[in-house]
Amino acid sequence: MNRIITGIIAAVFILAGLIYWFFKDNSYISFDEDNKTYTVEKKWELPSTLEEISGISILGNNKVACITDEEGILYIFDLKTFKISSRITFGERGDYEALTVTKENAYVAQSDGTIFKIANFRNKSPQVDTFEISGIDINEMESLEVDVKNNRLLFAVKEYNNRQETKGVYSFNLLTEKLNPERYFTLDGGDEIYKKLKGGNSSQIIRPSAIRLHPKTGELYILEANQPKLIILDRYGEEVKIHLLDPETFPQPEGLAFDEENRLYISNERRLQPANILRVKLK
Repeated sequence: MNRIITGIIAAVFILAGLIYWFFKDNSYISFDEDNKTYTVEKKWELPSTLEEISGISILGNNKVACITDEEGILYIFDLKTFKISSRITFGERGDYEALTVTKENAYVAQSDGTIFKIANFRNKSPQVDTFEISGIDINEMESLEVDVKNNRLLFAVKEYNNRQETKGVYSFNLLTEKLNPERYFTLDGGDEIYKKLKGGNSSQIIRPSAIRLHPKTGELYILEANQPKLIILDRYGEEVKIHLLDPETFPQPEGLAFDEENRLYISNERRLQPANILRVKLK
């Protein structure tokens, strides 16, 4: 009997060792609380209607435009009252993943590359048009940003048909309604800045869930939800900083926005806690 018990214990240790050896280069990045590079200044818990929040844009005057994964509805959330102040229907049920706005128009992206333009979305009867992104390999598109100065949209591909280390940021011309198939920027998980992260090969696979241009510096902020982090690129597309995010505070970060004072906001879908919007100050 003792031999059997000893054999079982030995087998368990061997199995645990094999599992560790197999997954050690694909482990997730461990968050270091002592070296945290941000503070959460304010938190808004969201109503259950917004539990699948997938994109945000700040409208000013304490109003935030929000979308959820499955509904073709643009929600306006009031940061003062913690309530939804209005709803704008723009489409049928679908997989809506990204949102960006200008003064007059809102743009929403589906994961398949369909973009909805909601013209004059603040009016009672907005006009809705759609564009189709084609010509590149898209398997899940979850980010969208409007570059007003250059009259274009920017977006990053979350997945390709295989787990490539590099991901592209592309531009879509709003005048010609055409995609530039050449990459605007390339996110390369093989760069040294990613290799310094303690997470094995998995830390080098980038899956963008949101992007935003900083209103003042022009830097491109890229949010990742799978291994929560915020990647900052300079004007030339070079990764200059990575802020690791605590997965307990950011369990599913999907939305990214700046307000009129250049303050940063990140939204989280519901994951063992209510969905929320956090105002974050980077160190």
